[in-house]
Amino acid sequence: MRAQIKHLSGEDVPKAWRPTWAVCWVVELDGAVIGGPYASEAQARAVADGDEEPRLSQTPAP
Repeated sequence: MRAQIKHLSGEDVPKAWRPTWAVCWVVELDGAVIGGPYASEAQARAVADGDEEPRLSQTPAP
């Protein structure tokens, strides 16, 4: 299955990422987050396309 980009906002953003991230993009594969959060869709797309290595933060900074 191909990696998909998902836009998160409000209650969709994991609690560990709030309030730092009110809006973010993540990369999912088979329904599991494999990268994120990212500040822009372009960053997430680069990971989904394989141009950049994914990063997954538990307590991210913007």
